[in-house]
Amino acid sequence: MALSSEQLIDAALRQQLVSPERLQALRLEARKKRQDLLEILCVTLRLPLSSLHRAAASVRGLSYFEFGQLQTVDEAVWAQLPQAVVRRKAVLVVRWQGQGYLVSSDPDDRAGLDALRRMVSEPLSLAYAEEPAIRMAMARVAGPYGNGLQEATAALGVDLVQMLDRIFTEAYLRRSSDIHIMQDDYGLRIRMRVDGLLQDYIAEGSTQPQVANGLISRIKVLANLDIAEQREPQDGGMSYTLGPPIDSQFNVRVATAPTRTGERITMRILGQDAKDLTLENIGMSAEDLAHFRAAIRKPFGMILLTGPTGSGKSTTLFAALREINAPSINIMTVENPIEYVIDGVSQIQTGAKISFASALRSLLRHDPDVMMVGEIRDEETADTALKAAMTGHLVFSTLHTNTAAGTITRLADIGCEPYLIGSTMNAVIAQRLVRRLCQCKQRTEVDAAAAQWMEVAEGTAVYRPVGCALCQGTGYRGRLGLFETLWFDDALAKLVMQGAGEEALEQAAGERLRPMWRDGVSKVLSGITTLDEVMKVALKRG
Repeated sequence: MALSSEQLIDAALRQQLVSPERLQALRLEARKKRQDLLEILCVTLRLPLSSLHRAAASVRGLSYFEFGQLQTVDEAVWAQLPQAVVRRKAVLVVRWQGQGYLVSSDPDDRAGLDALRRMVSEPLSLAYAEEPAIRMAMARVAGPYGNGLQEATAALGVDLVQMLDRIFTEAYLRRSSDIHIMQDDYGLRIRMRVDGLLQDYIAEGSTQPQVANGLISRIKVLANLDIAEQREPQDGGMSYTLGPPIDSQFNVRVATAPTRTGERITMRILGQDAKDLTLENIGMSAEDLAHFRAAIRKPFGMILLTGPTGSGKSTTLFAALREINAPSINIMTVENPIEYVIDGVSQIQTGAKISFASALRSLLRHDPDVMMVGEIRDEETADTALKAAMTGHLVFSTLHTNTAAGTITRLADIGCEPYLIGSTMNAVIAQRLVRRLCQCKQRTEVDAAAAQWMEVAEGTAVYRPVGCALCQGTGYRGRLGLFETLWFDDALAKLVMQGAGEEALEQAAGERLRPMWRDGVSKVLSGITTLDEVMKVALKRG
């Protein structure tokens, strides 16, 4: 039988995911509120149930297998086992990294598992996986809806309302930014983007095609989309509420697209953890943070955040707006979509009838002190924003460029006058996101190649990822920003007015420009992230 709630809670305690004192307090809270202790524990620790399953496997000295690993089924060896037994017990034979494993959802059935191991012609190590993941892997071995595997789940009365609740709850616990729901040849596949990478989530009833169709239709209804339209992409949005113990509401951007095997839906979860959105939490160094705080308190001028989609630009801007927000100043924003709701700030969402440029011109007639433009996409928006910055307003915005100095040439390329750029620019910050090391990290030393790139001595102490139940085996938990900062003064402003290029600005900036790779190296040496993470996003120039 599957592990009980008490066994999972005990594993969390033994793996030090929760202290005995805190667990006792949660027990009292669960009794008082008449709620499930396991559910309260997961929400309090902000951990998905799979982390507790991983902890249970570790307590028993077993490898924990995720769904992606379960797809490497050794069908020849698996066929040597009695199929009625392995399907009833949810057992697979998997070959992973050259080693054979007997994977079970009941790790405490050692006698039964040992009996199965004796039936095959080669030694197999024991491993553990959750039953829904094993069932889904079985379905993929049998083929699309094949070999009667649907019969085991067809009798399940899947409640689509509860299923969608579980999906959003899982996304909340995993701190996911996006949910991908798609139909393939085997049923429903759900993936969640966590710390920039996709992770599978196996929901009960995922192998039933009718469940996939029903779930997608329910999401389309909630997002005010046409459920009859399945051959054209659609965009919409909705607000979704999770009840106690999470008790949270968030906005969701919904996009659909037709594929060969049916519709797929991508849901972007907006404005999560807004209460924790502060400048201290985004990862700026103390020196950059001091400069940034000075820049956002200037009475006028332009502050630009640059970087690709998903690099945290909006998060940084809203952390800045929250810091300067006060009853004495009028802050107005133009966005698409509105990601974070800030009390006391007038936020406008662009659409078919209102563009960034027209909304920005309208804002100027509402006596703003601070304006935020979600994105500069064209000359009209850029020109309006720069003129607003020149006429006594503090303007924040974002732009898609690779480097801080490259932002100036980009503005000139789209038609902005150099005198406008030079006379208004306060700061340009290029930003990327890297994964933050989990507490299970281990100390190591840099080799010669890494030391040369980092410009440190060979053998300098750094940390490497390991993997534990807390980080779901990845070695990383959460993300932080890497920043390339360019702080403007009169000398740089004059160069920009004279039409100086990117290289000339970088050479003249001196200490006012801090390259992203240097910020990354400092965070590697501090044990916050790894060199591999930094090298994925930061180029060392010069």
